[in-house]
Order: sequence, then C-alpha cells, then structure tokens
Amino acid sequence: MASMMRISDLQAFVMVADLGSFHAAADQLNITQPALSRRIRKLEELIGVVLFTRTTRQVHLTAAGRTFLERARKIVIDTEESLASLRGAATSRRELIRIGCLPSLGMRLIPSVLEEFRECYPFVALRVMDMNAIELVEEVARGTLDLGIGMYTATNPNVQFKALGREALGVVCHCQHPVASLDNLCWRDLRDYPMASNIQQSGNWLRIQRALEDEAIQLNWFHQIRSMLGAIMTARQGDGLAVVPRSAIDAFRIPELVFRDVAEPTIHREIGVLTPTTSMQTLYVREFVTRIEARMTALTW
Repeated sequence: MASMMRISDLQAFVMVADLGSFHAAADQLNITQPALSRRIRKLEELIGVVLFTRTTRQVHLTAAGRTFLERARKIVIDTEESLASLRGAATSRRELIRIGCLPSLGMRLIPSVLEEFRECYPFVALRVMDMNAIELVEEVARGTLDLGIGMYTATNPNVQFKALGREALGVVCHCQHPVASLDNLCWRDLRDYPMASNIQQSGNWLRIQRALEDEAIQLNWFHQIRSMLGAIMTARQGDGLAVVPRSAIDAFRIPELVFRDVAEPTIHREIGVLTPTTSMQTLYVREFVTRIEARMTALTW
C-alpha cells in the first residue's frame, strides 16, 4: 500500500521552516528530535524532493522546500480551522487567549484587532490584562500568558520577542506649564522641574534611568507614583512633568495635556510581541499574533 501524506508530517515541516531549527520545532511539537527527523524524512521520500539543507547549527529551506511551504501551510491551517469549527459546533466550551499588554499599547491596538478577529473566531474569548514590561516577560515565561504586547526588558530562554517598532519617550505637561512653550527641549533643560517617578520597576523607568546615567543627568524626581496613569494625572494637575511614550497620550486623549519630544539623548523603547518558546501555540493564538503584528507594523510610532 502506497504511503499517504499525514497532517502531522506537514505540521512538522511547517514548524521547522518557521523556526529554522529542528531542536526548537521538536520542543514546540512536544516530540523528540529523532521522531521529528523521521517525519521530515518520510515526507521528503513521499514527495520525492529534499526540503531542507542542514548544517551543524542552521537549517535552510531548499528551493523545492520554499515552493512547497506555502501549500503545506495552507493545508495545515485549513485542517486546523475545520477541526476548530467541528469542536465549536459540538461543544459550548469557549477557547481562551490570555494576553498581557502595556496599558498604553492595549488601548491603541486591541480594539481594532478584536473586531476583525471576532468575525473569524466568534467562539474565542480574550482575557486581556494590563501589566508593566517586567511582569510581561515573567508571565509569558511562566506560561500564564499566551502572548504579551510590550517590551523585552531582560533575556529569558523561555520567551521569544519579535520587535515591531521603536517609540520615543518624552515628557507630558499641562498646557499652561512653562515647558509646554519651550522649543528644542533637552533633558538637561528639565532638571529644575518636579518630575513624577515610578516607585515600581518598569521597562520605561529602566530605559530612562540607564540613558540619563550615561549622560550624568540628574532630574528632580519629586513625586512618587505607581503607574503611568498616576504620572499623567500628576501632570494634568499642573504640578509636575511625567516621562511617557507618545502612545500613552494618544490613548488617554486628555485635551489639556501637551506631549513634548526631548533630545540629548533621545530615549526610545523597542516594542513588539512576546510569546512562550516552550509551548505549542494554537491556531487562534497564531492568528491573533499575526493580526497584532500587522497592526503594530502599520502604525506610525
């Protein structure tokens, strides 16, 4: 009897192609590397072409592999969608995606993606949790989140990060504050003004501290707050300045506040998507991540 192509073999091929590693793909599929190699070898024998070239450290698709990849991916996705539809029709159990997000990014990204996603997958529920960048890395690494939207503050072998944009940090103040009318602001110009500081560790706070220490700049960290919203409310009262990314002001849309860019040095935060490296992503998580990535790439930061 002639061998038949199995969906598990196609899933293995797509996973190796996407990750560029037999080791990483085996971990994602929760199988051994020898078992994964057998699946790929069986697939190559069945279709009569070599799909990968291998070195001691890297795996590359052959020309035939690149041609076959998109067809294989479509088969895998169509099969998973069909199975998902059958499960959705047979049971009232809802699928759940657990998302952690920086508050400033969540308000800008989640609503626009949610509507489109719900049209395709109405039975998938989202659990969205606000948290700072350090918490995001920790929770994604533990596997308590399916994905995080934010910053990668520390290297962690259990987290993979895909950077999708860079956003400058500046200061926000009341429109009547003296800084609101100043041109060509530098961080040294702000030394005499009360500033709101975060008493908790956060990604933005770490970026600010490192950049200003390198330039030997000491600001007047006067007010102590626990969140970005608290810093913005302090600035709204006209009682000080808050260092925030522009997206935070775009999200909160408080008319009496003014955002000002600050240079020397220009301080950026790199933002993107964090996912666990040690768990297999479901179709729904992959589809949601794809939509978030497209939305983040399209935005002007």
